[in-house]
Amino acid sequence: MDPILAIVYKMFDIGLILIGFGFVVFLHELGHFIAAKWAGVRVQAFAIGFGNAVFSYRKGFGVRRGSSEQAYNDWLVKRADGATAPEEEVSPTEYRLNTLPLGGYVKMLGQDDAHPTYRSDAPDSYTSVANWKRMIIISAGVTMNIITAAILYIVVFNVGLKTEAPVVGFVASGSPAESAVVVNAVELGISEQGLKPGDTITSINGKKTASFNDVVLTTAMAKGNAELEVRALRDGYEGELIFRMTPVQTEMGLQQIGIVPGSTTTLRSPERSKQIPDFERGFKQAGIGNVPFGSRLVAIDGASITNIAQISERANASAGESVTLTFEHEGEAVDAVIQPSPVLDAEPVFIGGEERGWQHLSGLTPVMKVGPSPTENAEGYIQGLREGDLFVRIGATSYPSTARGVAEVKSRAGETVDVTVLRRTEEGSELVDLTLKVKRNGTVGFSISNEHDHTYLAAPPTLDSPLPTDGGLIRPGARVISIAGEAVESFADMQRSLQSLLADGAEASVPVMVELPFTDQDGNPVRRELDLAFTEEQAAHVADMRWQLNLSTVLFEPEITTLKADGPVEAIGMGLHETKRVMTNTYLTFLRLFEGSVSPRNLNGPVGLVHIGTVVVSKGFIWLLFFFALVNVNLAVINFLPIPITDGGHMLFLLWEQFTGKPVSIAVQNAATLAGLVLIVATFLFVTYNDISRLLGS
Repeated sequence: MDPILAIVYKMFDIGLILIGFGFVVFLHELGHFIAAKWAGVRVQAFAIGFGNAVFSYRKGFGVRRGSSEQAYNDWLVKRADGATAPEEEVSPTEYRLNTLPLGGYVKMLGQDDAHPTYRSDAPDSYTSVANWKRMIIISAGVTMNIITAAILYIVVFNVGLKTEAPVVGFVASGSPAESAVVVNAVELGISEQGLKPGDTITSINGKKTASFNDVVLTTAMAKGNAELEVRALRDGYEGELIFRMTPVQTEMGLQQIGIVPGSTTTLRSPERSKQIPDFERGFKQAGIGNVPFGSRLVAIDGASITNIAQISERANASAGESVTLTFEHEGEAVDAVIQPSPVLDAEPVFIGGEERGWQHLSGLTPVMKVGPSPTENAEGYIQGLREGDLFVRIGATSYPSTARGVAEVKSRAGETVDVTVLRRTEEGSELVDLTLKVKRNGTVGFSISNEHDHTYLAAPPTLDSPLPTDGGLIRPGARVISIAGEAVESFADMQRSLQSLLADGAEASVPVMVELPFTDQDGNPVRRELDLAFTEEQAAHVADMRWQLNLSTVLFEPEITTLKADGPVEAIGMGLHETKRVMTNTYLTFLRLFEGSVSPRNLNGPVGLVHIGTVVVSKGFIWLLFFFALVNVNLAVINFLPIPITDGGHMLFLLWEQFTGKPVSIAVQNAATLAGLVLIVATFLFVTYNDISRLLGS
């Protein structure tokens, strides 16, 4: 898509979300305004935004540019002097739109958040009305937000919200879900443990899970290090399977059990024309560029399939040989031949004080390689990197592994790093020297390829790497030429050869020919044959290593469920229940933050919410209503926390006055207001930093 057009689309989406946020604030302030009018309190201004007035309206003066406050004060003087007609009516309330429409306020006589000591003795001032009426005024804002959220939820559930079903699509190796104990295994006649692709999760700890989002939230909000009871339905079994598992924390500090939502066998179709180039690029990278959007996968190597999980089963059964996928589109079959990739061993290693993932084949480590660029505007692409470039050098590191290369780049955050890449061309290959600018978050702006279609070796990141005997003699930059006399050109070839040689899991010595990264005196390549000795354990492990198709489930339509009420009455019930559930989860988030099972890094500020909103816009109008219902509830909860200068803080002072018969002392109010202001500003800066870090990919 034209970059300028893409920016226009994005700005439109951002504008729509900002207008929505403005309306949420408007409703909050409208609640205060209506309650103040009911209580007989003089409202001096009802403002949307902060700063100077752009336009204002006051009964008696009409609409005018700027504020009418000075004109109103002049009118009051004239009225006191008898210079105005007795029947002339001018409202004390000015309705104004300010220069920065990101918020709003209601200004009442005798009440000022920034100056808590401000008082007025006028009979229609905020400080002159009964304390219980002031409580109603203060709580009216959040009440309006909660009512709005409930109405929005009722509309959403009356129309129907399409969302991901609570169906398991993939179970990560070594995850809590994979090793979960089936409590009623004997009763149901189940011999194996763990959740399986296709299982439908019905509840977690007794809480119903109507969508996959419920699964994620309930798991994240569970008490830290506590065992979960997960109930699920599985085809072929009557009744629910009951699992016991303990979630683990991700790097982002959220609890999870290691599953992703289920997908259908139908390829996705772009919903907007601007998405077509991205879809075409994704299909091409997956090896199905010839398959039309919306096609349905019906068979793999001639054998029909019924669910997406069978892709991984068939890929592993291929033993690395090419796989033919058959799709059906408008009654016609379309074949795509895909070469499976080896699933290399992945182990955590510490480099530069940080944990990183190290991928290897029995310790043989591939050199870091540049993956596909999302667009030609990607920063790494602009700086000269191209898909398929192999890193010969990054800074002082020669032929780095992905773990070592990432660490080297990150160590140059905010600086530049000199690199040399090996680039394949039509004539052969060439070395290209580049100087790359490293962003402050320690990235350059390119993806890292997981397709190791080469045999160049990097140094293992640790001295105790699980290399067979003689493996330590392999130098960084060495290229594997053959294994047991069979030529190899990729890590897929290497894994296929080793699996064939070690299929019986017996102890064996495998001859490997490598070409070293230098030449002899005559300029000829130097080759050396090494004997890699595999123990029985190592041989059995290689024989069991898996294969995969680079066919992401993201390319397929997700398993969808529609959350819809059977009628208006049920919609009201669902709306009220969802409002209560979101409020409870919001308060629970703060509890989990204090307990440590949820990391503060997961908090979103204004920037993050706008970004999320722009993503939601693409999902349709009903999802937008759902999003703003969520925003209304969260605004209500956060605004009513007992923090000075928020509505909750004001309510705390009013409760004190109600029970003691006297207001909180001026000194305490001033100190509390200052502390509350510092806390809010600090929180705002922290969550904004989080938002920007996430957007920059830190």
